[in-house]
Amino acid sequence: MAPPAPRERGRPFRRGLGFSERGGGRGGSSREVEENRGRKLNACRQFQQTRNCRFGAQCKFSHDLSSNSNSVGSRPFRETPEETPEQQRAKADYNSWKRNIKNLPVPNDTRTIERLWSGALDILNDDDRDWKQMLPRDLDDDDKYGRDHIRALLTMVANNHGSSQFVKLSRPFLLVITHPALLDCLSVDTYVGGLYNFISGNHGTRAIPFFQRLSNSLLEEYLEATVSTSTATLETTLIAMATALCELLRREQRATFNEELPDLLNSLENIAEITRADRQSMAFQIVTNRIGELRAMVARANGLVNHTEEPQLKGISTTVVTSTYPRDVVLPQGRHDNDNMDITKINILPTEDEIRSNHPEFLPSTDLDQPHFLADQAQRHLDTHFRLLRHDIFGELKEALGGLMLAVENNSTLLDNSKLSVGNIRAYPYPKAQIKHISFDHRQGLEAQISFPHPLLLRKKSLPEKRKWWEDSKRLEEGVLLCFVSLKNAKSSLLFFTTSRKCTDAKKNCSLGSHDNQASISAKLATLRQDDVELMTHLSCHNVRGVLIEFPGVLLATFIPILENLQAMQKLSRLPFRQWILPDRISTQGSSSKHLEIPPPLYARGPNFEFSLQKILKDPGSNALMSPRESVNNEAIIDQLSARTELDRGQCKALISALTREFAFIQGPPGTGKSFLGVRLMRVLLDCKRKAHLGPIVVVCYTNHALDQFLENLLDVGIEKILRMGGQSHSTRLEGKNLRVVSQGEGKTKFEGYTVATIYKELEHLETAINLALDELHDVEKRQEWPNFKKHLANNYPTIHSKFSRIDKDGFETVGREPFDLWRPTGKLLGKSNSSDQSEQANSTSTIQQILVSANANIYSLSQRDRVRLIEHWIQEIREDVTDRLYELVKEADGLRKKLANIHDDVDRRVLQTADVIGVTTTGLAKRISTLKHVKCKVVICEEAGEVMEPHMISALLPSVEHFIQIGDHEQLRPQINNYSLSLENPRGLPYQLDRSQFERLSVGERGRPAFPSTKILPDVVGMRKNVFWLDHDNAEEGSHEDIHQKSHSNVWEVEITHALVRHIVLLTPYTGQLQKLRTAMRNDFEIVISERDEEALEKEGFNAEDSGSEGEQTSSQVSSRSKPLEKKKLSELLRISTVDNFQGEEARVIIVSLVRSNKRKKVGFLRTTNRINVLLSRAQHGMYLIGNADTYSDVPMWERVISALQSTDSVGKAFEMEASQPDDFAKLSPEGGCQLACDRRLPDCGHRCQARCHSESMHQVFACPQPCQRLHKPCNHSCQKKTCGEDCGPCMVRWDNIPLPCGHSKNGVQCFQLQDLRKIVCKVLVHRQVPGCKHIVEVPCSRDVSAESFSCPTACTCGRCNKKDGDGQPIAKHFSCTKTCGRRFGTCNHNCPKLCHSGSDCGPCFSACEVRCAHSRCTQRCHQACAPCVEKCTWSCEHKGDCTMPCSAPCNRLPCNKRCSRNLSCGHQCPGICGEICPESYCHTCSAKQDARVDMLEFKSYGEIDLDETPIVVLGCGHFFTAETLDGHMGMSEVYTIDALGEFTELRDMSNELAISIPRCPDCQCAVRQYATQRYNRVINRAVIDELSKRFLVTGKEELRGLELEIKKMEQDLEVSRDEITKSLHPKPMFTYSVEKVTPAQVIGITKKLQGRHEKVRNLEKKIKSFRDKVAEENQPAQKLHNATIHAARQRSIDSLMADLNVVDKVPAVPRDRRITLGARLAKIKMEHIALVDKFSIAQEVRSAQLRQPEISIKMPGGVPNQLAKLFFQTCRTFTNDCDAENLPKLAVEASIYYSRIALANENFCRSANVDVEHASKYVETAKELLTKAEELCKQPFQNAKELRKAVEQLMKLLQRQWYEEITAEEIAAIKNAMVSGPGGIATHSGHWYNCVNGHPFAIGECGMPMQLARCPECGEPVGGQNHQGVAGVTRAMNMEH
Repeated sequence: MAPPAPRERGRPFRRGLGFSERGGGRGGSSREVEENRGRKLNACRQFQQTRNCRFGAQCKFSHDLSSNSNSVGSRPFRETPEETPEQQRAKADYNSWKRNIKNLPVPNDTRTIERLWSGALDILNDDDRDWKQMLPRDLDDDDKYGRDHIRALLTMVANNHGSSQFVKLSRPFLLVITHPALLDCLSVDTYVGGLYNFISGNHGTRAIPFFQRLSNSLLEEYLEATVSTSTATLETTLIAMATALCELLRREQRATFNEELPDLLNSLENIAEITRADRQSMAFQIVTNRIGELRAMVARANGLVNHTEEPQLKGISTTVVTSTYPRDVVLPQGRHDNDNMDITKINILPTEDEIRSNHPEFLPSTDLDQPHFLADQAQRHLDTHFRLLRHDIFGELKEALGGLMLAVENNSTLLDNSKLSVGNIRAYPYPKAQIKHISFDHRQGLEAQISFPHPLLLRKKSLPEKRKWWEDSKRLEEGVLLCFVSLKNAKSSLLFFTTSRKCTDAKKNCSLGSHDNQASISAKLATLRQDDVELMTHLSCHNVRGVLIEFPGVLLATFIPILENLQAMQKLSRLPFRQWILPDRISTQGSSSKHLEIPPPLYARGPNFEFSLQKILKDPGSNALMSPRESVNNEAIIDQLSARTELDRGQCKALISALTREFAFIQGPPGTGKSFLGVRLMRVLLDCKRKAHLGPIVVVCYTNHALDQFLENLLDVGIEKILRMGGQSHSTRLEGKNLRVVSQGEGKTKFEGYTVATIYKELEHLETAINLALDELHDVEKRQEWPNFKKHLANNYPTIHSKFSRIDKDGFETVGREPFDLWRPTGKLLGKSNSSDQSEQANSTSTIQQILVSANANIYSLSQRDRVRLIEHWIQEIREDVTDRLYELVKEADGLRKKLANIHDDVDRRVLQTADVIGVTTTGLAKRISTLKHVKCKVVICEEAGEVMEPHMISALLPSVEHFIQIGDHEQLRPQINNYSLSLENPRGLPYQLDRSQFERLSVGERGRPAFPSTKILPDVVGMRKNVFWLDHDNAEEGSHEDIHQKSHSNVWEVEITHALVRHIVLLTPYTGQLQKLRTAMRNDFEIVISERDEEALEKEGFNAEDSGSEGEQTSSQVSSRSKPLEKKKLSELLRISTVDNFQGEEARVIIVSLVRSNKRKKVGFLRTTNRINVLLSRAQHGMYLIGNADTYSDVPMWERVISALQSTDSVGKAFEMEASQPDDFAKLSPEGGCQLACDRRLPDCGHRCQARCHSESMHQVFACPQPCQRLHKPCNHSCQKKTCGEDCGPCMVRWDNIPLPCGHSKNGVQCFQLQDLRKIVCKVLVHRQVPGCKHIVEVPCSRDVSAESFSCPTACTCGRCNKKDGDGQPIAKHFSCTKTCGRRFGTCNHNCPKLCHSGSDCGPCFSACEVRCAHSRCTQRCHQACAPCVEKCTWSCEHKGDCTMPCSAPCNRLPCNKRCSRNLSCGHQCPGICGEICPESYCHTCSAKQDARVDMLEFKSYGEIDLDETPIVVLGCGHFFTAETLDGHMGMSEVYTIDALGEFTELRDMSNELAISIPRCPDCQCAVRQYATQRYNRVINRAVIDELSKRFLVTGKEELRGLELEIKKMEQDLEVSRDEITKSLHPKPMFTYSVEKVTPAQVIGITKKLQGRHEKVRNLEKKIKSFRDKVAEENQPAQKLHNATIHAARQRSIDSLMADLNVVDKVPAVPRDRRITLGARLAKIKMEHIALVDKFSIAQEVRSAQLRQPEISIKMPGGVPNQLAKLFFQTCRTFTNDCDAENLPKLAVEASIYYSRIALANENFCRSANVDVEHASKYVETAKELLTKAEELCKQPFQNAKELRKAVEQLMKLLQRQWYEEITAEEIAAIKNAMVSGPGGIATHSGHWYNCVNGHPFAIGECGMPMQLARCPECGEPVGGQNHQGVAGVTRAMNMEH
């Protein structure tokens, strides 16, 4: 066997997991080692485990294993857990495979080759990550022969007819080296890189010939007729070859210079053309794309410039006109050390030479008509945007620093000037700064401690005040760019740093708040270059003072990733979708432009691929498929999608376009549903994720706010597998989905864990070595003593070293000081040398070499001056040596930290790969590009694309992307840039247009946009007569501030008028200066919220928080007093103030726009751009008010159109229509938000008229009615004791004496409400009782239970116990529904049904405004809602019959008058009406033209024929009029009054036992006679109306109850889902079966937050149910309110009149109440509490189980312990079942009993398992058994769902008989729940008839309205219905429920 071939020269040294000993590489003599040995107290772990240490004798830890054999650190390995059978099998398989590479390959051993690479492929395809990661390491291991086997395959040559065998052996090898487990795993990237390095050979000399031979064999195999090669195998091999070649050239760029590479690419392209079956096939496209990338890389590497024209595309043209004049080509090179034609060689941070350069920077134009030195459009595009973005960031900074450096060189005192100016750039200088200390930490890296005096404004503050200022300030935040400028040898120098830690801790040395005079900050070098490290150490060692400059607007982490990614793309010549990003601009012929023909995404080009649209269809049971080649103009499919989804036609067209194009735009103005469409698009894509192997879908946004919004929208539709990258999210819903949190639960592999531990050990050793080197540097500079020179002289100048030896040639040793210390000059001479003696040294003729020659001869013969020069020379050499060694050590540590980061990134990658959606900002994507490009995401969706700069958008193009979708609006704000000279809005910036997004550049066509919001169909703005208005004024603006950082504008008058106008609004202003003034003004009245982007804008403009606070401090009393009117009016205390640029993407109901600019020059600033105007005018939903000088804005065309449109509707004026033109006018003219008239609305709670002035609707919610209360307490019927109606009645407080208590005692002064439950009254009579257990006799109050656990015996005790097609695919006819309006009249009002025709189904309730009104007030409810009856005193009176004393809504208690009215009309004639009614002015018997109207229905006489003195007329509310005699009979007055033979009314008839059949109607028009319109008939009408109110109350109550039940059901489902998630979190599944996975602290926090969130949701729903229960309580029912008011009115009358009408008062009926609504509401609350308790018991058990396994878990149950909460629940259930028995409602009683029993069962299990309160739990179970026994009897009654409920009862009885520890199965619980799917049904208002069962429960019969079949009452089970139109016995008509 031949020996293995030697390793190649030039192969970079790579260290495996072992370590090679460096010996004494650190330097130092043996004597020093001996001296340090005594300090080595701890054992070196590295030496213990490997018997090697890379630091050798210099290691600070002991290598003596004998002395540490018993120490904890001596254990080299931890005990490993037992392996599972699967792991044992995987390990055996891997070891079997590894034996192949333990031996050298045998020539022509094809069997071993096949076994080796097929086995490797099987390992990579397996699920065991450990062995996947071990495979590349072992292949690349120096101790094995993996490389030799690779060489054997690569050198193989196919002989005659051996092509097939060659391809067969090579294919698994290619699949191995291109396997995702190798290429995507960052943990093994070093080893994979080593393998590719070997495969390539020198300049690709090994790989390129191999691929060429393989290409020939592959083609030969394909062409051979005898061999049949499947297309899939051929395509797989070809793709693997192209992928391997791309990876090879990416890692080994020298291979691109191989001369044979172009021929190889031609061969690959030839094979692809010959073998392709379909040009659109995925394999052909992949190979073609790969070859294109390879050719671009080769062309770029060889410096080729492609002058050929690319194929013409049907494209677009831009709308921006730029110069087409050709310019000369400028080459960027040679102007400074960072000026390079290749952007990949440009340092991102500017160099010192670049900053000093006076040459203008090379800025290429984005205009393709202008020349550029790169002909390739893609390379030019990347080059251009890299340079423009870099200039945008650093352009002004370089200019400012360049000027400062020059000024410092001319005047060095500027470094100490506390008022130093840095130029026209936002920067904070800190003069007199010093680099105090440099240190290295293996976690933080190399850091410098920079100290400087506190800023001037802090000089007079105390230390705590300074510390507080730094804490609140945003200065020196982490990541901010710093620049240290200093002088060295009269030349200025600079260093760039970034803030690494901002510390204000007084106890820390390096802190901003620990010293009174000095502040310190920790910083890192921005670039780790050797020159920078050397300069930093020099400045530190020599205590050089300089100025530290902070650039708060420059955060390297936000843009360096973008620039580095652009460099990487240029390096690989990679620009996905280049043909669509850079289309040729061709002017189209004709009137319309043609669109680009963009193909479908690559993943969708496979055969038979279709998108499923099932997830977005209205009918979830159906499905719809769409071909990826569907046309966007297919009207048929657009119609189908529009009908079957929630999308409109425009959205459907956008959806088709987005799915069928690999590069798609979705664009539209605000409100068109772009985000809504984006969510639906996401659902479609996720539905085909598995089929198309899409991987996670990446959602990219420019801002964190937009990203959070979009991801929350995805959560709303049920997409849960979302991962949010980045730490700037402010969404609480996404906290648990942050990558940082989720990845904590992802474990590392064995390989990764070992590697991490090894790296940390190496870093610890490096930390020691680096800090020693830093100490050495400081020592040699400060202490020029022999120990610091000894080693250097011994190594470099042995002769001189020997002359300083203590031992002379005779062997005698010199004692005392070291000879060197005696020889060296004194410190005074050294100091002189460093200053005034320098000129003398410069004049010296001796060179350093001559001095060294003399020193070698006789060191003592040198003069003092030469000795000084020699020592300085040695110091310089030592400094260079140590600094060089320091840099190499730091560089090595940095490399280890990158390896460590790769491992952590790979853990993140594995987590990301499992997600459905990955959310990230554009900056975050570039920052984590190394991780994301290995996740293999094929779809990227970019929201807010119009705001994203093109460099950011290009950076978002992942290498694996196949589908790129942008969503945005290019007509709104453009991207924000720093340098205005690059802006499209600046004429000088037109050649660059950096703020023009790719979305805008490529968008096609223009579209009209609304000039202002349309608010016609939305609610009006309260307190304003117009929803859109421009308040025009001529008050001049303020100029910009003198401060260079405050260049914005403001307008004081607009601040004042805006402050006065604000209520329930969001303010919007274009200027930060105005924003600052508004914030100051508004904070006096409201809590102001300003977004982070606006805070940054204020900071950028130089406005600080203390600026606004300086105008006046606020005391707590002031704040408190100011908040009272807001609370009274329920106005929002939370206002948002924003600049227009930072409000894009958000909306508000009402917006006030402060335009600010007001000047005679008509300068409007940046509000002249249409994009910003569009944003400004499209943010409002309900209303918008602009405040500004219309004349100033009239010269801007778009503003001119807006002003004209507003003027056409009288919406521009000098004052609002309430005549408010000055800030003070609002308080005068609109004190309550309305006008100055009295409010005419009725209070909904009591029925009294509102006593306040005109105001907004919300005022009624807090207005306390001052009228006397008329409500009665139930069931005592006592009047309310409160003074005013607006107060809560509370319990009845009437006191009773001598009340007998259940204990036998009596008590005085018992309040009335306490009589409802005598058991709750506390008896205080002292009695003697015996305490159980100790048997002591004690004297206690009678009510005290001595057997309670809480009772403590007071007697001293020693005992210790006192504590369209059908299913067959056939077409079916689908008739269109009727589109006409229904128009049927509702049965209880004069409104008609406004709905479209609904085929005879019930019209439902009437939602029109209620038409009920009286002389006192009007009803404000909807028509179908129960009105609050008016309880004011009735106004019906006359001189003959007197006054009615009843409430306005009650039946009147006076007799009607039949006499004619004696008053005269305005015409002078006598009134024709009847006495007591309002005189009808237009019905004069003499003057009116109504003489022919028929008014007498008995004798058919006209108006002109009747005698008014005998028969006066009555005018109805509808306008028709009749004689009183006619209407009295028509209205049924005889039913409510007794009439004698002469027709006179003699007395009131008793109505207590009769119900009104219907509301009377007009004989002519059949309109219902309006209540209160004709008071003569109030007794008839009010009786019918109050019955109708009761029906409305019942119907609306039923509907609300049904809605609550649906919410309860949804809540139950949500709790079950989240409970499963919590259970899984509490019991995490271990990675391996032999291990135990623990719950992490982060998971505990997440569980606690989730529990709190669930608890809040349950509490909110319980509050909602309680609110409904209170609303439908008996005392709130309309009939009850009127009954109470009637009794109150009767009690206010005199005793005589009361006795006279006693028969009337006593017969006022206590209207029958339907308690089903009240009890149904109570049952809903019980059901919700039951669900919550079941959930709490279940989770509490799981928490307890987790705590037994892991005691440190601490999770508190929100709301309390469930067994304590259950006690109140049991009491509520018992009370409810008793009430149901009293009301004969067995169904509700059974349900409540079941709920009681389920909780009793859960409570017993919980208490017994925890051994707490077991006795009470057992009692509750016994009570549950009693209730179930009773319920079983009740279920024998035939009510609704009786059988199902009986099954649940029986099932629960079985469970209660079990032992508590027996598990209840899920099937048993499901059986109970299925039986419980019941509840009160809703009652619809339809055209049938209403009936009552024998127990009084109403039910309805539809169709003809008569009983045709037998049934049972759903509530009590009594027979209802009937047959042949005859009802069963006991059933009666519910006349009060009809009409």
